[in-house]
Amino acid sequence: MSRRLSSPQERLIRLLGVYSQTLEKAWDVTREISLPGLSESLGVVRSALNAPLNSLESEGLIFKRMAHVVGGGSRRRNVYHLTKEGRILFDSLGEETLKPRKSSSSGSVFGDVPQIGEVFGRSELIQTALSLSEKHHSFILSGLPGIGKTTVGVALVNDLISQGRTLRWATADEFSDFEALCSAMVLPETRPSDFGALCDYLADQCRGELFVFDDVHLISQRHLSRFHAFCKQIEEAQGPKFIFIGREPLVSFEHVERLSIPPLDIPDAVKLLGEFQNEEEREHIVERLGGHPLAIQLYHKETTLPEANSDIQLYVEDVVLSTLDDSTRSGLDHLVLLPRPIEASKAYDDDVVGTLDESAFLRWTTGMEKMELQHLIRNVRRSTMSSEEKLKLHREAVKHWESCAQTLDDQIILLYHRISAESEDLDAYCNSAYDTLASTHSNALSILLEQAIEASQEPTHLHYLAAKIALQRCEPVHAHNHLSSIEDEGSFNEIAMNLAYLEGRIGDADSAIKKGLTLGTQQQRNQLAISAASRRLDDRREISLNKENISEIKHYLSHVVLPDEPIQRTVTVVALTMVQHALALVQANFVKAETLRATLVSIGGVDDAIVLGLEAKAALCKGKENNQYLSEAIKITRRAIEQQNSSIHRDSLRITLVEALLEHDEEQANAEFLFVSKPNESEKTLLHHRLDARWWMCTSHLNPSLRQAALKEAITKYRLAGCPRVANTIEARLHAML
Repeated sequence: MSRRLSSPQERLIRLLGVYSQTLEKAWDVTREISLPGLSESLGVVRSALNAPLNSLESEGLIFKRMAHVVGGGSRRRNVYHLTKEGRILFDSLGEETLKPRKSSSSGSVFGDVPQIGEVFGRSELIQTALSLSEKHHSFILSGLPGIGKTTVGVALVNDLISQGRTLRWATADEFSDFEALCSAMVLPETRPSDFGALCDYLADQCRGELFVFDDVHLISQRHLSRFHAFCKQIEEAQGPKFIFIGREPLVSFEHVERLSIPPLDIPDAVKLLGEFQNEEEREHIVERLGGHPLAIQLYHKETTLPEANSDIQLYVEDVVLSTLDDSTRSGLDHLVLLPRPIEASKAYDDDVVGTLDESAFLRWTTGMEKMELQHLIRNVRRSTMSSEEKLKLHREAVKHWESCAQTLDDQIILLYHRISAESEDLDAYCNSAYDTLASTHSNALSILLEQAIEASQEPTHLHYLAAKIALQRCEPVHAHNHLSSIEDEGSFNEIAMNLAYLEGRIGDADSAIKKGLTLGTQQQRNQLAISAASRRLDDRREISLNKENISEIKHYLSHVVLPDEPIQRTVTVVALTMVQHALALVQANFVKAETLRATLVSIGGVDDAIVLGLEAKAALCKGKENNQYLSEAIKITRRAIEQQNSSIHRDSLRITLVEALLEHDEEQANAEFLFVSKPNESEKTLLHHRLDARWWMCTSHLNPSLRQAALKEAITKYRLAGCPRVANTIEARLHAML
C-alpha cells in the first residue's frame, strides 16, 4: 500500500498501532489513546492534533468513539483506534526514522519518574546539566512554574541511564520529609530510621548513584532543615549525587550550583504547535506567549493572546481561566486547594476531570494513579482567592471527603480540610488522626498538627500530640518547643520523661517516673510502674544487675495495686509476673522463675505459649552459664517458637536464641537470624522499639559492612524504648571504633 503521510499522521498511526484491537469495544481504556495521551506522547498541544486526526479519520484509517479512561474521572471521552485499513498501513510501515533512536539503556531507574513525550529545544541545556552532574555533587534545575523543569529533568535522567547510571526519582509534595522521599525512590532492603544511620547506610549502599528530587520548593519548613542536613551528610560521606528540581525562588538552596531553565527559543517553541498552521502564525503565537511551554500547551485557537512581554501569570488568570464555564471553574477551584495529588475518582466533581485534562490543566503521576492541577494554574488561582472563598471551599471539601475517605492518604486530605475549615472539635479529630496516622504518616501528621495549633483557640492538647509525634520522629528540638505549652500535668510529665530518655538524661527520666507514680489513676500508675521496671531490666548490656538496680526495680513494682475488676486484675497479674520472672533470671534464681511460671499456669485464660516462651528464656539463661546445657536449651526454644501465636513473640524468642548463639556459633546464629522479621517502621510500641534495637545489634555483629549504621540505629531504638544506659554504652563503643 502506498500512501503519503505527514509526520504527525505517521506518528499517530505508529502510536495507535501498538494497542490491541480488543480495546475497540472495551469500556475502560488507557489514557494514551485519548487526545491528552496522544498529545503528550507527541509533545505537541492538544489542538495541534485536531487536523491530523480529522484527516486520518476522513481517510478511513482511524475511528473515534466515547469510552471511559481508566483513572481519569467518570465522564467518557473521545478515544481513537486504527481501522482495519489503518492496521494494514501500520504493518506496512518500516522502522521509525522520524526521530533518532535512543541508546539501549544499560542503567536502572527507580521511583515514579514522570512520562514525557518528545522534547524540543533542550539539547544544549541537557548537555550542560550532564556536565554539572559530573563536576558537582549536587545541582539544581530551577525556573518558573510550567517552564519545563521536570521535562528537562526526565530527559537528563534518560541520557544518564543510557550511560549506564543508576538513578532514583522522588517527587515532593507539601507533606514530604526526607524519609518519605527515600521511600519513594525504592531503596534496597531494610533501612535504618535514625538520621545518621540512614545517611551512612545510603552512602554505602547507593554510592555512585544519582538521586533526583523534584518539586523541592514544596518541602515544608517543618522538614526542610533535616532534608538539607541529610543531603550535606551524604555529600560529606561521598555517597550518591543529587539533582534538585524546583521553582524559584529557592532561597534555602543558595549554596547549590544552579542551572536556570529559560523559555524555549522561538524556532523550538513553534514545534509545540504542530504543523497545521502556517509558520508565521505559529511564530506570532509563541512570541506573544514568551516561549513558555505550559502557556503554549494551554493555547487553543479561541484563546485571546496576551500583549507582547505580558506576564504569564496574568495571562493564565485573565485569559486561560476566564474561558472556563461556571461548572468547570467550580470543579477546578476544589482542586486548587489540595496539598497533594489525589485519585481522579475522588475529586469533588470528577465530571470536570476529563474537561480539565483535555485542556492541559492537569498533571498525572506515572500510571495515572493520581492527578493534580498544573502548579502554575494552581498558584495563580490560589493567589486570587479571598479568605472567605477558601473557607467555603474547605467546608464543602470536608463534607465531600467525609463521604469518600477510605485510605490513610484520604484521611490526611480530610484532616487538612478540617483544619483549614476551622472545624469544631479539632482536638478530637487530631486525636483520632494520631491513632490512625502516627505510625505510618508522621511526616504529614506533624505538619497538620502545627497547622491545627495555629487554627485552635486552646491548643494545649494539640501541643501534646505534636510533642509525641516529634519524639516518635526523634526530633527533640520540636518536642522541646511544644513541651512548655502542655498544661495537663500528667501529659507534661509523660513528654518530659520520654524526652529525657531520648536525650540520654537518665536522672531527669528517673525523676519523671517518680513524679508519674503520684499522678493519674491507679491503672495508669500500674502501667507506668510495670513499664518502668521492664525498661530498667532491659536497660543494660551486662547479664546481671547490682543490688541497687534490683532494689530500684522492686521499688517500681511495689507501686502496683491489683485491681478488683477480674479481667483487669488478670492482665495486671500476668504483666507483673512476667517482669518478676525476668528479674529472677537476671539474678539466676531459676527456682523462683519456675515457681512464677507455675503461678501463670494456674491463672485461667493465660496462653500456654507465654509460659513456654518464659521456659525457653530460662533454658537459654542456664545454657549461657553451662555450655553443656545449651543444645537442650536450643531445642526447648525452637519448640517454644513454633507454639507462639504472635509474630512479635516469635521474633523476640528467636532474637534471644540468636543472642545466645552469637557467643558460641556465629554461623548457626546467622542461620537463625534469617528467620527473624525485619523491623517494621509502622510499629511504634516500646516492645517493638526494643526488639528492633536488638535486631540491629545482631546485624552489627553479623554484617560488618553495616556495623556503623546498625549501631547508630540500635542507639536510637534503645532510646526510643526508654533504655538510655544501654544506648550510652553502645554510643561509647561506636565512638571508640571511630
